[in-house]
Order: sequence, then C-alpha cells, then structure tokens
Amino acid sequence: MKNHELKLIYEKYYKPLFLYALSLTKNKQDAEDLVQSTFLKALLSYQNTGSIRYWLTKVLRNEFLNQCQNKKRILDEGSIDLDILESDMCVLNEIIQNEEKRILLYTIMQLPILQKEILIESIYFNLTDEEISSSHNISKENVRQIRSRGKRKVIEILKEDTL
Repeated sequence: MKNHELKLIYEKYYKPLFLYALSLTKNKQDAEDLVQSTFLKALLSYQNTGSIRYWLTKVLRNEFLNQCQNKKRILDEGSIDLDILESDMCVLNEIIQNEEKRILLYTIMQLPILQKEILIESIYFNLTDEEISSSHNISKENVRQIRSRGKRKVIEILKEDTL
C-alpha cells in the first residue's frame, strides 16, 4: 500500500476503531494504545485479499484479547464500571456529535462483551453476518440471535432510563 492509501484508511477507520476499543477497554488511554497497535499490526499483515474494515476489526479484537491474556486480566462478561465511562464520556462527546448516537453507543457499551462486539461490528463497521461469524468462530445464525438479544437489551435499557 502507498502512503496516501494508508492515510485514507487511517482517517476513515480511526474513529470507529477507537469507539470499538473504548467499548472493550473502558479507558481512553488503553483504547488509544489498542487502536495504534491495531493499525500497525493490521496494515503490516494485510494481504489485500478482502475487506480492510473486516481485517481491522478482527485484528483489534484479537489484539485486545492478547493484551488481556498478557496482563492476566479476566474479561468481565458485561459488568462495566460506569464511573470510568462517565469520565470518558467527554471523549464520546468529541467524537460523536449527535446526542442520540452517543446515547446509543453508551448503552451498547453496557452490554455483555459478545453482544457489544457484534452490535458494534454490525452498526459501526457494517460487517456482514458472514464476516462477524468468521471473526468470532460462530455460526451466522448465532450472530443473528446474539445481535437480536443485544438490540432487545438496548431497547430495555433505554426504556428504563426514560422512566
């Protein structure tokens, strides 16, 4: 790839990758580090045989899992420290100008990790069910079920917040 192509890819995918990383790490600095590491590894290993957005999300997810394993951290299946997120909401405010979109992402970030990842990959990266199923090593039907459960949970959380 040429330098101008790399720059265009970086400009196009930095924000969605950062939001994805923030949803996983729950910390601005860790998210920035994860995105930088992802771009480096993804662009060095990309074979130009498929979707770059799919490759970036796959590398980001794998890099996050590797970092967790290296730090001997345990993935918490959905419990999220909302106080940490509150401090990082200013980051979301900078990146996402539309308040409804910001609230939606904030709500998605509260979901269990697999639901969160599948919704982010579907909504923010427009990955196909086939790409998502391949990345997570699950069936396309399972992707649809998890996405559906995630959407129902998002609606449930949003309804609770409006009461």
